[in-house]
Amino acid sequence: MPSGGIRLARAAGLLACTAIALLAFRWLAAELVAVHLAHAAGRVEQALRQDQPRWEWSPRAPRDLVAGRVFGHGRVRPAPGGLAIMSTGPEPFELGFPVAQRLDLAHWPILALRSAGRAAARVGVVWADGRGRACLTPALPWPAGTPLRIDLRKLDAVDAGGQRCPLPLAATMLRLRVQAAAGTTWTLQQVALASPDRADGHPSTTASPAAPASVREQLAALDGSIPSPWVWLPADASAEQLLAWRDDAVHRQAGALALRTDHPPRPPGKSMPAIFGWLACAAYLAVLLLLARRPRAPGLALLAAFAGPLWLVAGLQWGERSGWPATCAFGGALAFAGWIHRQDRTEGRWNWIGPWTTARWWAPLLLVPVAIAVGLVWGHPFEPVKPGRALVYVGWAMLQQWLLLGFALPRLERIPPSGPWPVLGVAALFALMHTPNGTLMQLCLLAELFWAACFSRTRSLLPVALAHAASALVVGATLVGPVLRSLEVSARFFF
Repeated sequence: MPSGGIRLARAAGLLACTAIALLAFRWLAAELVAVHLAHAAGRVEQALRQDQPRWEWSPRAPRDLVAGRVFGHGRVRPAPGGLAIMSTGPEPFELGFPVAQRLDLAHWPILALRSAGRAAARVGVVWADGRGRACLTPALPWPAGTPLRIDLRKLDAVDAGGQRCPLPLAATMLRLRVQAAAGTTWTLQQVALASPDRADGHPSTTASPAAPASVREQLAALDGSIPSPWVWLPADASAEQLLAWRDDAVHRQAGALALRTDHPPRPPGKSMPAIFGWLACAAYLAVLLLLARRPRAPGLALLAAFAGPLWLVAGLQWGERSGWPATCAFGGALAFAGWIHRQDRTEGRWNWIGPWTTARWWAPLLLVPVAIAVGLVWGHPFEPVKPGRALVYVGWAMLQQWLLLGFALPRLERIPPSGPWPVLGVAALFALMHTPNGTLMQLCLLAELFWAACFSRTRSLLPVALAHAASALVVGATLVGPVLRSLEVSARFFF
């Protein structure tokens, strides 16, 4: 076949594979979100059937509170079995508990406190309704060391203007306002919300309807008449749409359970002991050490170096509390890549700066005005970016592009077949590092295709890293909301 025909065939093949990859990443993201919703609903369903609290907090360290501290005249510190609280003055202080979504205080109005020690205090409850109005109940005696159950239905909560507050279906904040003599110390062990009727709030056992009403109709029907209503979502929805509908449902009624029609609730299985995660991490690090001491095939080194990052991100181990074994594996993978990159003298030559006076050197930055134009057309007004955040993002982009273009691309280029496939492979790795953020995965695939192609011509890493950081900052400042759900990846994307 003439060379022109070969180039045309390769271009057509690359275009077809790119289209397939875009669809595959959309499908992968939607499946991961659907499974997450099924597991979340299964955990809630199992907890309610076993008469466990729908919402509970077991603080053990200051980080378990909102902002990691006490608001007012008080201090906290870790204590055996709980969180030690100390009053430092006669004025009240507040303890805030993290709320991932919303709280249904109308159907779960019993606030149960478990504590240890001997102390005399008074406690009131503060919450914020869906409109952001803060409400406070009268203070009640809290004899520390004995269980305390506060029935919020029997307390006349009022807002800052003295208006009475009904219990909300979707509260956005929950705090305890505590008052005790200076120097008083006791231990808070658990805070939980319960239903007055043990059977109230249990989800219906009805399976997914064959023809559920439209999502809009289901959302409009969330009026609080059912404590834990199901909201059935279409099977062809994207990851972003599934989470948007989930958020809309719980913002209307916090007890709602959103599910995709083809993914019923999945009761949580027995969790593996943490030691297994550490054993897997130790085995992975041992393999990296073994590979670092002897010659290795390019494909094997590539697989070993990216197993750790993909375990952390695509394995959904990076959340509010990151999985430490996966985090350690990620760090070990970076060290391994750096070590063998330094030892391997046969890999593709590249440099950080390169021929900056040529037009090709500046080509990766062409995506920055494209991102600005997209933000102007489909986004919102530009949100200012803090200089510190921009500087950190430049460093993060340099690390990512070094791993992708300085380490992965030269090894992919040594694995047959030749042509544009190493560029597509690097772009696919870049997209997978943003799992399960479906739209962001697709954008990353397209962007890295262009950047890797530019890098292949100049072997200069700095312009790609600068283009990556600048484009990401522009996208975050203009497109998060109307186009992108967020820039979060791994389990953080679900929040």
